[in-house]
Amino acid sequence: MEFLETLLIILITVVSIRVLWRYFGKTIVKWLGMKALQRIQKSFEKRAGFKEGQNPFQNSEKRAPKESTDTAPLKSNQKKKVGEYIDFEEID
Repeated sequence: MEFLETLLIILITVVSIRVLWRYFGKTIVKWLGMKALQRIQKSFEKRAGFKEGQNPFQNSEKRAPKESTDTAPLKSNQKKKVGEYIDFEEID
């Protein structure tokens, strides 16, 4: 008799979990995803050294972009040194 009671409890638990998952599964997964995203964002902010509540993607200072020497266009009299030429021969 105890075996049947245990089996009935397990069966009711499994069926109730499946029914709840069918109706609330998408909401639960969405909520878990948002919580994971918040944890990752907090970890990122902590490692990057941002203060609590500060958005790392909004910069309050308006700065003019600096022109880098790497991205500056080459003048006509300058030649870019690429490397040496290597001639490969086929082996029969």
